Formats: sequence, structure tokens, C-alpha cells
Amino acid sequence: MVADTKMVRPLSTTINRRSLSSITILWTTLILMTFLVDLAYSSVSCGNGIKSVGGTVPSGDIFLEYGSGVPLEITCTLQSDTIIVQNLFRDRTDSSNKTKYPSHRIVFYKNAEIVPRQYVTIVNATSAQLRIPNPPAGQDTYYCTLLLDYERRQNESYINSSGDHSYIMSFNGSSMLPTVQDLAYGSETNGSHQLGSQVRVCLNRVYVGYKPAIIRNFTCISDNWVSLRCNWNTSENPIKTTYSLLFRLPGRAGGRIFINCPTDSDIRENTCYWDFDTTPIYRQPYEFYDFRLNGQNVLGNSSTFFNFHHYANIIPASPINITVVDKTESSAMFRWSVGTMTNFPRELIHKIEYKSQWDSDLKHWHSVNTSDVHCSMSLPSNKTNSFLYTMNCQERDNDYYYFNVTDLKYPFAHYDVCIYVRSSLARGEDKWSPPGCITLKTKPSIPRRPPRTDVGSFESLPSRIDKSKRNVFIYWQKIDDSEKCGDSFEYRAYYTSTTEQNETTIHFSDEIFDNYAKFKELSTSVSYNFTVYSSNKEGLSTEYSTIYVPSESQRVEKPTLLTKMVFDQEGVFELSWKNAVNTKLSTADELNYYTLFWCENVSRHPYQCDGYMNWTHVPSSEYRCNVTIFNYNVKKHYQFAISANSRRLVSNGTNSYHQTNCNSSGMVWESCTIQNNITARKVENVWVSVISSTFIGLRWNIECTDRIGLVGEYQIFYCAVAATKNYICNGSMLSKTMTREAAQKDGGFTLLTNLEPYTTYIVSIAINTNYGKGIHSDPLLITTLGLGGWYLKEEYPTSVQQIMKQNFYP
Repeated sequence: MVADTKMVRPLSTTINRRSLSSITILWTTLILMTFLVDLAYSSVSCGNGIKSVGGTVPSGDIFLEYGSGVPLEITCTLQSDTIIVQNLFRDRTDSSNKTKYPSHRIVFYKNAEIVPRQYVTIVNATSAQLRIPNPPAGQDTYYCTLLLDYERRQNESYINSSGDHSYIMSFNGSSMLPTVQDLAYGSETNGSHQLGSQVRVCLNRVYVGYKPAIIRNFTCISDNWVSLRCNWNTSENPIKTTYSLLFRLPGRAGGRIFINCPTDSDIRENTCYWDFDTTPIYRQPYEFYDFRLNGQNVLGNSSTFFNFHHYANIIPASPINITVVDKTESSAMFRWSVGTMTNFPRELIHKIEYKSQWDSDLKHWHSVNTSDVHCSMSLPSNKTNSFLYTMNCQERDNDYYYFNVTDLKYPFAHYDVCIYVRSSLARGEDKWSPPGCITLKTKPSIPRRPPRTDVGSFESLPSRIDKSKRNVFIYWQKIDDSEKCGDSFEYRAYYTSTTEQNETTIHFSDEIFDNYAKFKELSTSVSYNFTVYSSNKEGLSTEYSTIYVPSESQRVEKPTLLTKMVFDQEGVFELSWKNAVNTKLSTADELNYYTLFWCENVSRHPYQCDGYMNWTHVPSSEYRCNVTIFNYNVKKHYQFAISANSRRLVSNGTNSYHQTNCNSSGMVWESCTIQNNITARKVENVWVSVISSTFIGLRWNIECTDRIGLVGEYQIFYCAVAATKNYICNGSMLSKTMTREAAQKDGGFTLLTNLEPYTTYIVSIAINTNYGKGIHSDPLLITTLGLGGWYLKEEYPTSVQQIMKQNFYP
């Protein structure tokens, strides 16, 4: 490169003048040497085909090993023969008369951020060097730019630690630096530039990373002994690193030669795959492989060696051809094959898992590891059913495996069964095959048990027609569906009698339901022993339940006034009752107690309860009990009953007693329900007892509403409605108030008088307490009779009949 003659000539003239002092000559010589160095660096460019005002040394990409102690050094050199640089040489002083060379205007960037001046050193008039002692790991782009505006405002200045001014510019509001291609000479031929501008000289991409790391998470899995795939993960490295996989086989033939992966997937994707169609092919018969994994990048190479136990890393396919050879109500004999793995030269381990339709936790599987039990004899080729029935261990013939799963809990139940297989050499639960599954249904059997009963689980209701007869209801707790064990399940209830000829007659129930049976027109003077079985198509349950119903004269007196208090908390109830008047205290040879029953039903009492029934025993000294119903269903109603029981204990000659001579009152259903919320309390069980053309007689259960003594008075509301089946008043709402004492005296009875004949009225009753007014009872629609008619719907005490006769009857 030839220096600009306009710049050289003045310098030569100055040197030849003898009048200069030696100091001046020395200074001029230094300037000339600097200029000659500039000429030497003027050949530096940013790259082939790139027009720029300079370049960097080294050029292109830079690779450094992190932590090696080698600093990052980039020298940015300006070309002194460009117009821009020549113009900067002409103006070498700043406002303070300090000499400034073009190299003072070089600024380095790391990505989009300026590198602090402390890392930059001025080399000469046209060169500056960036030096970072310990560059961090990563991929970064370093730029060097030439600041064209030397004089900058103070708030835009770039100041190093020593206080010297360096220069930064705002790029006219843009954070983007001009590209190298933007620095074409053609755009700067006049040497002019805008205030606050800078041009990019050159750039380098710097990679600070690591040599290839040793691979430690190398894994290979054989898929069903027909293919092999190896995978590995590489450490993060800013420097591009590739790995190639090679293997060799043990023995003289293959032990010396390493064989490449069939494709370049090892380099591209860190994986390698072999099967019977690849070149080289999958080497199925070899139990061990030797692998070498080579890593390579610009910093160096690495090799990792692995001795791979092939047969310990096979995941078989799902067992196939699974069939049920035979089954009973509690066992099933399975047969299956393993396909390609049939000829596997090592032992296979099988695992069987199953679950039943009746299991409470449907996510839980019962596991049977067939390797835990081994047969003491081999399976003969001519297998017989008798052998299959007794075999409870794993066996195999040429093509199939066999195993008899026993102790299945539920007869006549669907079971999902899954079989897994793995190599006996494998370790870890991740080497099991996917499951091969089948569904079966165990054989039926007779029901497991009869329904549960209690000493007091019966109800005896005298006949309205014949007082010497009664209807008896026998109750039980129905068994779970899982215990029915077969088709055509039902309950059977009966009692027996003996004729004069000493013949036994079986009397089955007249009606039977899910949890009770009804026997009609039984004698009140005879005691009965009832028997209850569970039954299905296979037969009757082996065991049975019994209920003893005494004659009416022998029956324990019933408790009364069973009250159910409902709490706001769902499923929590308080039961209270009144003891029988002549209840005897327990003696040393007698046990007296109560049984509290409850059952769920769709409708409220007095509808018969046919849902699930349960009960608890309460000491005879108690008259109140809290009951919490688990699995409470808000959509169902819960009915309660109580029985008083007596059980005589007869000594058997030891310190213990056996229980005989049981007696009970039978069940008494709840008579009223009370809400625990006092202000939400309402009268239950309101009904019409007498009706005429001008009056209506109402009754309600006074014992229920006033059982806890909080009632102040009752208020009866009534009005004629606009139409039948209509709850809208046709006129004013009328009311009648009745004191608590009056209601108790008349047994919860009142008359509504001065009514219109053949008119429909809506009637409801509300309780007034010390806490405020309660909720209205469920409304009744009542139509009076035609003129002069009346109808008595139930019998009344003589005093009440006399009142009605004196005042209202014609």
C-alpha cells in the first residue's frame, strides 16, 4: 500500500530543517514511525469482498477453552488510505489541544453493549486492542466501530476509570449498528458524515466453551430382541461438538474392529439404531457389546468406552395369545406365548396383575410374580384338566407358558388380568414389557352369606279388622352386590309350623323386597322363629339368619316418642326417645339395651324403607344418641327406628355366658323430625280429621312440634283459593291463634269454622317461639262438602266428639 503523498511531503520537509532542536527531531521521528506502522496495518481487511475502513486480528470466528487462562484478544485496525481515516488524521487535536489519533475513536461492542474502556488498549495511531482475561462461556458477537464525532455532549460520553474521554453514540435513536456491507466506500467518497454517527469496522463471533465431555448417560435398549437403539445426552457447549458411535463384538472375529453406526444419526441426533435391515445389521446372538463414543470439536477430542450387557437391557413385546384354559369361582388357569422371545437363551420372568369389578380402589392392581413359585415337576405333553386344576406355578411347553392364579376373592365377577414379561437378567421396573391383557368372569357359586339381622329387626302391626291377627315385617341388612355370586339372586324368608301329625310346613313370606319381608295375618298369641337365606341360581347360602318374634303378650314394651333432630351438618342426627313405662332394670342374668336402626330411602316416612339398613346398640340407661351417617347422600331421606331388647344370659358352668332367650319390642319408627335451626322449625304431619260443609277439623303431631318445650303458640292460616289445584288466595288470608296449653289439651286438634260449602281452602300452620316465627307447614288444599254434609275421618276422644256434636252437628 502507498501512503498518501499529501501527508508524507510535509513531514519530510519538517525533518530536513537544521534549525530544529534535537527534541523536535525526536518527536517528529516518533510521528513518522507511527505513520509507518499505520502503513503496515493498512493491509488489514474485514474479509474477502467486504468493504470496510479496517479489520480485526484475528479475523473470523474465535474459539477459546473456558477456564484455560487464555485471554480473548482482538485487535481492531483502521486502513489509513481510506478517506474517512485520512480526514481523521488531519484533525488530530481536540478542544484541549491534546493529540488524538483515529485509534482513540475505536469502540468495541459485545453484542449490543459497549465493552468498558478498561478492557481496551491503544496500540498505535490506527489500532486498538480488546483484551478480556477470563471471558465467560457462551457465544457472543464482538464488534469494533469507528466513532466519527469526537466531540460529544457530556451526558453521552464514554468515560473510563482513569477519567479519559471515550466516545459513544446513540445511532440516532436506533440500537442497530450499521452492517459491514453498509461501510462501502461508495457511500463515503466525500468523507462527510452526520453528527453523532459511527461506522462499524469489523466483527468476530467468539465461542468460549469446552473440549468434548465424557458421556455418562449412555443407554441402549433392545426392542423385543429384534432391534437395538442407543441414546445419549450431551452437555451444553457453546462450541459445536459432535459425537460418533462405534461398536465391536467380543471374540477373536469381532473383537479388534470397531464398526460405525449404520447412518449419521449419531452425529445429527445423538442416537443410533440397528435392526435386521440396517448395514451393519443387529447382532442378536451376542450377549455383550463394546461401545466407543468419540467426541470432537475445534478444542480437542474425547472417547468414552462402554461395556453393554445386551441381554439385561431387552424390553420384550406384550405377551400374546392369552387365553383362559380353565376357571373356577376363585381361580383361573392362563396360557400365553411370548412371540420372538420364545427362543431367548436366558430365562424370562413373568408378572401377572389383576383387579376385580368389586375392588374399592379401581386404580389398585393385585400383583402375582410367577417367579416366586416353581413347579417340582415338568408339565407333561399330554396335559390333563386335573393337572391344570392343581397347578399353581409357572410352567411352559415349547410354545406356551401356563399359570394358575388362585385366591380370587369374588365369584361371578369380572376380572381384568394383565401379564408382563422381562429378561431374568434385567434390573429395575422399567424393563417390563407392555402388558398383554384379557378380561374374564369367574364361575358363580352360592351366596357367600345370608343378610345380617338384629334381635329387634322386626315390626309387628295389629290388624285393624281382627285384633287377634297381626302383620309382621322382618328387616335385614341387604348384602353387597359383590357377595351375590350368581344370577337370579333373591332373599328367602319363611317360618315353619308343625302339624298334629308331626309334619313340618314351610310358610314363605307373602311379600318380599330388598331388605324386608311381610307376613300377613299371623296370630298375636303365637311366637315365631323366622329364617332368612340368600339365594341365587346355584342354591341357598350355607348359613342363615334368624329373627325371633314373640307373641304380643311376651313382647318387650315399645319405646315411645322417637324424635329425629336434623343438624345443619349433613349426615349428623340426634335421636331421642322416651323409655317404656314398665321397663325393668337389668339384673345379673339379664341384659337390656336399645337398638337404633336407620336406612336410606327415596321417600320420607311413612313410606316403607327398602334401602340399605344399618344399626347400633345403645345401653338401656340412655335416652339420647348422636348418629353420624358415613357416605351420606343428600338426595336421599334417612328413616330411623328403635327397639327395646332383653337378652337372658344363662350360665354354662364357666365364667362366660352364652346368649339365649332373646326378646324384643320390635321396631318403632320415628314419630317426628325437628330441624336444629329453631327459626326454621315447622309443624310436620298435618292432616284433616273431620270435614263438613262449614268447618274443617285439623290435627297435627303435638308431641313432635313441642317436644323440646319452645312453642309459644300455634297460628293457623287459611283462605279460599281462586281455583282447585291453586295456591293463590281468593280474598284475604284468615288466621286463628291457639296457645300451647290449648293445643296440648286438645291433643293437637283445632276447628276452622264459618267456611263456605263446596269451597277449596288452603291451610298451613306455623309455630311462634320465643325466637320468632317459624316456617309454615306444607300447605293442604281442602274442599268443604256440600250443604249439610259432614264426614268423620277418624275416631276422637269422647270429649272432642261432644264438642263437635254440641256446636256443629245438625
